[in-house]
Amino acid sequence: MSLNRLFGLISLLLMLLFLTLAGIIVDGEWKVYQRSTESIPAIRKLHLALQVEENLIAERGVSNFLLQQDLPDDAAMHAKLAPARAASDRSLHNLRQALQERPGPWLAPVMADVLLTERRLAAARADMDSLAARSKAQRDPEAVAVAAAMIMSTLNVFAPAVAALSSIAVQADQQFHDGVDSAQLASSLRNVAGQMVSILTAPVVARRPLTAQERYTFAKLSGQADQLYAVIEMQLRAYSHKPDFRTALQTIRERPLGEGLDLLTNLFVIGRSSGGYGLGPDELIASYVPTMAAIPHLRDLIIMDMIREAEQRNLRARYVLLAAVGLAVLALGIFFLLLRVIRRRVLRPILDATDLFVSLANERLITSIPTPRYDDEIGDMMRAIHVLKAHSQERICLEKEREEMIAQLQAASDTDFLTGLLNRRAFFAQGEQQFGIAQRYRRQLTLILMDVDHFKAVNDQHGHLAGDQVLCKVAELSRRYRRKVDLLARYGGEEFLLMLPEIDLEQGRAVAEKLRVEIGACDFQLDDGVSLKISASFGVVSFDHDDTLESLIVRADQALYKAKDGGRNRVTALPREPGQDASRGVEDDNGRGRASEPGKGVDGFH
Repeated sequence: MSLNRLFGLISLLLMLLFLTLAGIIVDGEWKVYQRSTESIPAIRKLHLALQVEENLIAERGVSNFLLQQDLPDDAAMHAKLAPARAASDRSLHNLRQALQERPGPWLAPVMADVLLTERRLAAARADMDSLAARSKAQRDPEAVAVAAAMIMSTLNVFAPAVAALSSIAVQADQQFHDGVDSAQLASSLRNVAGQMVSILTAPVVARRPLTAQERYTFAKLSGQADQLYAVIEMQLRAYSHKPDFRTALQTIRERPLGEGLDLLTNLFVIGRSSGGYGLGPDELIASYVPTMAAIPHLRDLIIMDMIREAEQRNLRARYVLLAAVGLAVLALGIFFLLLRVIRRRVLRPILDATDLFVSLANERLITSIPTPRYDDEIGDMMRAIHVLKAHSQERICLEKEREEMIAQLQAASDTDFLTGLLNRRAFFAQGEQQFGIAQRYRRQLTLILMDVDHFKAVNDQHGHLAGDQVLCKVAELSRRYRRKVDLLARYGGEEFLLMLPEIDLEQGRAVAEKLRVEIGACDFQLDDGVSLKISASFGVVSFDHDDTLESLIVRADQALYKAKDGGRNRVTALPREPGQDASRGVEDDNGRGRASEPGKGVDGFH
């Protein structure tokens, strides 16, 4: 892949990675912002609904209390009922107005429940007013029970609205689940506390003992109050570090569940056996109801803390979102600007320089070098390439001359000037390597030393020029029996050396025999038209525990001496075996030296 394409691909991947990371950050903060934006009005609506529930419970308590008394006139009754009814109407109006501000499919059932609650409440109030207009003696107990039940049913009608608004607040932000539950539990605790005092109101007014049903209901409500407080305290452990919550919980423990519950418990104990409670209904209400104010206070603290946390989260998410979007846009702009600068000022000149370097490396010196456009590092590099091109041209010329001289010197140094074979020095230089391999790895290696017979007579009778022609012809014939891995050299005068790697003694002897036959059968034509018959003697040895190449050559010379001593024109293979003298040749079964007879062929390696 080209550098240009690779740079484009990497740039694209980096941009996608950056956009992905920026998108994840923006998406996360947007979700936080959206949740907090939706959760704040949802929590406020829930708070209004809980206030409606609290006021309806308070109105129910006042209504039940008044139905147990005989008021002097309607004005006195309305004076006592008006504040409670006004609080209920005001809270219902506030909730209805909040629901109408941002209507939605989730809020439609809640609005229906609110409207139904208002209608039920109006009907319950009408019945209440009808009964309250009569004297206590004229009030039918069943009608009083029905009127109290109608007010209670109003709370039951409104309960789905509270549950729906709680669900909407939790769905808006799951982190407020515990807070919403705690607020509902606080409202439930306020309701239970109100029911407990309502149970005791009628017996205190009538100064009669508690009925069995009243005793059972009071004991059940008392247990529920303890359970609700324990659950609230457990869920608010996360707020234990906040002084307001610690104080509110302590106040609930001391007032409604302390002083207030002790008062009701004492009345409950008295009511189990007699009606001598020692206080009137007004004193009961005045002593107990103020203690219950600590419970709505805790609920309001929970609601306000959730709203404050949602607002802080909303504000923080808004700032982070704006900062993330702004930084992302700025970073993208800088990124594209950087890509453009890198491509124009760095990548493109580097690619051009690469092409120039490749051209110089391939010795295409005709390639033109552009003039630098900027006085920077890239411009310095282009100017350096100009200098490098000039130096390369000079270097190439010098290298060609040097290579030619080295080739000539090498050829002159390693080659015999007459035969074109390796000379003695080159043979030893290359032969040492082959000998070292055979010695190290115990490989087979055979050495043939050849000498032209009666060569001095050729020089004496026909001149040295004829002798040179004979040597050249012998060298040419020897090349035919040489492999590429074999070393063939002129050892000196009329002697030739042939080193055969990976060849044993018997195979080497066969090669020498074939060469001997070939030389003997060849007619040597001289320049003056004279034809000569030439023979040669061969000494063959193989590597066998030799210390040096020179010692191997010495043994080959001994084998050649035996061939000459045996009548010339023959091959003598001289093995070296343990306990055998190096000067002795290979013996046959009769103990005579094993040498090839003239003209007798032997099957060999070649």
